[in-house]
Amino acid sequence: MPDEYEVAPGLTLTTERGHSQTMQTWRLDAGGQTVYGFADLVPTRHHLPLQWIMGYDLEPALTLEYKKRILPKAVREHWLCLVYHDPDTPLARLREIDGKVQAEPPSNA
Repeated sequence: MPDEYEVAPGLTLTTERGHSQTMQTWRLDAGGQTVYGFADLVPTRHHLPLQWIMGYDLEPALTLEYKKRILPKAVREHWLCLVYHDPDTPLARLREIDGKVQAEPPSNA
């Protein structure tokens, strides 16, 4: 199976190594918006800073590379992001404030 494939129109799964060898993130593009699931690579809003990587990630350097690549894109493109382990803000839009990526509850999820 390829590392990235479209499951259904607009829904793409991508294997992103770091947390494990087979972790998959998902991206849904529909209605002019993107909803993105980080899976365990960014499990909570507290893991948004680049240096906050879980101690049990198998390849933390790959998790760091992933975060450097994906977080600016999510901010720039105004994705609605699922950080499903977060008890307070599991669904958020990411914004860069004072040079830091932060999660804000969506105003119209």
